[in-house]
Order: sequence, then C-alpha cells, then structure tokens
Amino acid sequence: MKLSVINRQQYELLKGDCSFWDQKIAEILILEKFPLTDIRRYHYGANIVYSFGENQFVIKLFPKHLNEQYTRELEVLTILEGKIKIVDTPKLVNHGSFEGWNYLIMTQLQGELLIDIWDRLTNEEQENLSKDLGKTIKEFHEVPITGLKQLPNNWNGFIQSQFKNMKHYHQNMELNSNLYSDLDLYVEEKYINTNPENKLLTGEYTPFNLLLNNRNGNWKLTGVIDFADCFLGDGDYDLLGPILFMFISNQKLIKHFLESYGFPKIQVNHVLQKKLMTYTILHRFSDINYFASQNQKAKLAANFNELARILIPIS
Repeated sequence: MKLSVINRQQYELLKGDCSFWDQKIAEILILEKFPLTDIRRYHYGANIVYSFGENQFVIKLFPKHLNEQYTRELEVLTILEGKIKIVDTPKLVNHGSFEGWNYLIMTQLQGELLIDIWDRLTNEEQENLSKDLGKTIKEFHEVPITGLKQLPNNWNGFIQSQFKNMKHYHQNMELNSNLYSDLDLYVEEKYINTNPENKLLTGEYTPFNLLLNNRNGNWKLTGVIDFADCFLGDGDYDLLGPILFMFISNQKLIKHFLESYGFPKIQVNHVLQKKLMTYTILHRFSDINYFASQNQKAKLAANFNELARILIPIS
C-alpha cells in the first residue's frame, strides 16, 4: 500500500504495524543512500520515528494530515542552528517526500528520556534539572523570530478562542462539577496577555522531549527534541509543561524553575500563580482532571483558587 492513499483513520489502524513501517523507512533510506544499519523504531508521539545508522540519525515520517507539523519542525530546526548553547538540539541532515508524505532526517541526540528516569533522580538532581530547564526555556525564548513564516502567529486569536470555548471544552473533558461551575468566576481576562512580545513556543517541555545524560555520576539535562508543535506567543504559556508534568506541587522545584527562567523572587507570587492557572485552563491540551489526579489534595479541591494553590504553590 502506498502512503499517498492512507487516510487519517487508516493511519491509526496501521500505526502499530511495525513490519509495514520498517519496509517504508528502509525504502526511504535506500533512496537517501544511507546504510540500513541498526534501524530501530520509537513508539512515542504522533508520527513514525526511527533511529538508524548506529544511533547517529533519526528519521521522522509525517502523515499527510500532520503535514503542518513537518513544515513547522523543518523551519524551527533550521532557525535553531547555532542558537541554543545550554543544551543540544537535533541538526537537520536532509528532508524530502516519499509517496506523498514528507520526512525529516536529523542527528540523533544521545541520552535517556526524562520520562524513563524521573523517578530515579535524586532530590539534588531534580533541583538542578529545574534550574537548568528554566535557563534552557529562557534561551529558546530569546531566539529571534523575525522571518519565521510557517509557525502560527496569531496568539491573540488563539487565546481569545480558547477563552470563548473553555466551558464547552471542559464539559467535553468531563471536568469535575465543582470546578466546572467555578470556571466563569475564576478565569478573568485581565490575567490573559492578548498582546505579548511573541516568543518561540514549543508547548512541549515535557518528560517525553527532554534528554538527560549521566555526567560524573549525576543526571544532567543535555538535550531537547520535537519541534513539530511550535508556534509564537506568550512565553509564560511554555512554563506549564514542567510545572504540571514534572514538578507536581513541589514548591521548591517550581520556584527554582521560575527564578532560573528569570522571574525576580518578588514576582513569583499570587499574580503569576493566577496567570499560570488561567493558562492551564486555556491550554489547547488542557486536562484538569489528570493534573488534579497527580496529587491527593488536588483531587478534593473545591474551586480553582484552591487547586492553583496546590498545583502551583508559589504564593
């Protein structure tokens, strides 16, 4: 079956068929004149991703319905070249099209995904990670965005739409009834920055996209991957991934993270807490029930003020 005839539904059915994708990837690598050595599939993410060439390279194949991700990641990989110093990012090797689907070939970063080792990190390693990640995101946010044409650049329209549709969205997500009834009261427009200085956002600083290596007996953040969902907007929106997926209710880690990002201690307060909780509600992939499930006290929160104090304990 040619890739060009596979629709979204067929893709979901075929996604787990490794033998099918093994063959397609091999055909692309032959066309690209790469040796077929040590080909290994990754199963995280929405796209088809393989490592090859003795762990030197990665190939990422994008279904037609996810082609916007291809154009975004291609542009971001190009603009990041030489801009990020604190950690490594993949370097673009080549890109092309095969049977109507686009692909990227990039260098493979060495290390362990944070999702696989977070629970093994010591308190000191987690604290160092929180500081390093704050500095890393700040460096990404300082990358010049002039000339970017493929990334969505309508933050105002995006965040206003999220605000307008939040009740419908969270009703579909089956939000706890107490919290659902508190949405209108809690979410105030004055905490939504509709006209920020635009930054390069990934929205994806999560354990699935952060790589660590063991240096001198300690795990250290060394790499960031996956730029397929990048867009432009308020930098504070990018801070939610680490807070909600890694530093779960840990006041020390969250404060270290925010201060390393660049917030003066005096600004790590109720106002910032309210803004971050508001953006948590308005996030395009928001799942309040899941976030609350990570903390026993959060499960019992009667309203969003109480939930914010538990999930983002900075005031």
